[in-house]
Amino acid sequence: MGGFTSKDNEIDCMSRLGQRWEQPFSKLFNPTAAAVANEWHTLFRGGGNPQADAIFDTGANLVFQSLCDLTPNAGCLYHGGNVGPAGDDYKVLTSGYAVTAAATTVPNTLELVDVLGWYRVTPVTTTTAQNTINGETFTASSSAGLLLTYGQDWQSFTKVRFTTTTSLPTGLVAGTDYWLVRVGATTARVATSFANAIAGIVIPFTDAGVGTQTLTTRLPRFSDGAGIDAIFFNPQATALGAGTPGLSLGYTNSAGVAARATPPTPSLPIGKTASSNSHILYSGATGAGKMGPFMPRQAADAGVQSIQTIRNNATYTSGMYTVALVRSLGTFPVQVLGQAVIMDFTSNMFPSYPRVQDGAALYFLSKSGVATPTNSAFDGKIITGWST
Repeated sequence: MGGFTSKDNEIDCMSRLGQRWEQPFSKLFNPTAAAVANEWHTLFRGGGNPQADAIFDTGANLVFQSLCDLTPNAGCLYHGGNVGPAGDDYKVLTSGYAVTAAATTVPNTLELVDVLGWYRVTPVTTTTAQNTINGETFTASSSAGLLLTYGQDWQSFTKVRFTTTTSLPTGLVAGTDYWLVRVGATTARVATSFANAIAGIVIPFTDAGVGTQTLTTRLPRFSDGAGIDAIFFNPQATALGAGTPGLSLGYTNSAGVAARATPPTPSLPIGKTASSNSHILYSGATGAGKMGPFMPRQAADAGVQSIQTIRNNATYTSGMYTVALVRSLGTFPVQVLGQAVIMDFTSNMFPSYPRVQDGAALYFLSKSGVATPTNSAFDGKIITGWST
C-alpha cells in the first residue's frame, strides 16, 4: 500500500519498521558552458553520483522512448527500489537537503523531477509540425512464445496497450496494460506487470492473432498524464546552431482530449540561439518567450498524456534537441553558499507527500540565479519512506 494513513503511521513505518531510504547525490553542473542568470538547465549530463546519462541523445527521430530507473545508461538518482509486488506502488518523498560550496552558484533552485520518457528531434531545420511515433503495427510469432516483431527499437519495460482489426493473440486483452521485454532491436516479448517484466516472466501464446495488430505506448507512471509537463533541452555537448524559433507541441491532455496545443499568446516559448549542452531552450534572460522550466499548457489542462506533434517554427541551423515528459516532485531553493537548505515534504511544503512511483527515473533541473560556471557541484540527500 502506497503512502501513509497518518503521521503516526509514517513515523512507525519509517522508524520502527525501517521502511525508508536515504540516497545521497553529488552532481556537477553543465560541463561545457556556463549558464546565464535565469536560465534553466538539466543536470542529466553532469558528472558525479549518479553518473552522467548517455540516453537522451539516442533513439530514432520522434519515437517515444519510455524511461525507468532500470533503463541502461539512464544515470538517474536511485530511490530504494520497488515496494509493490507488481511494481505498481509508490514511496513518499519525505525530506531532503541540498547545498553547494562552488563559487558564484547561488542563488540557485534545484527541481527534482521524475522523467517518464523522451522524444529525440533531429531535423531541426524543419519548420513545420513533425508527427511523433507513439506506437506501430506488429506481427506475433506464437511458435516462439509470442515474440513481437515491429519496426522501432522500443525500450525494455515500455508500457503498452494492444488493439486489433480482428482478434488479438490469445492471452492479450484490449484496453489492458502490458510491459515489453526487449529481445532485440525490433523484437520483444510481453509481461503482465512491471515486476514480471523485470523478472523476465512473459506470456506464453498459442496463436498469433488475426488481422492487423497494433501496439500503443503509454506513460510508464502517472499514465493518465495528470501533473505531467514537457521540457525542450539540448542533450549534446555540441551547441545547437543559430536560430530563435518558437517552440510548440500538439498533445493529448490528462482528460484524454486530443488536439491540444501550446498557447501562442502572449508568445510561444522562444529557443535560444546556439543553446548549449543541458540548456532548457526557452529559458534565460528577460524578454518575450523566455519561460521555464516547463512548456505552457493550453488553458485549464492539468497535464500531458502524450505528444502528437513537435515544432520549431524557425530553423536551428544544426544540432538536435530532446523533448522529455516529466513530473515535478519537489523544489530545493539553494540560496546561501555553503549552507544547506533542508526541505520537509510532509509538512507545509508543496507538493506535500509527493509520490515516487515504482520505477521512477529521478533527476534534477537547475535554475541559475546568477551566471553559473561549468562543473559547479551540488550535493545533498533525498529521503523516501513507504507504508506496509
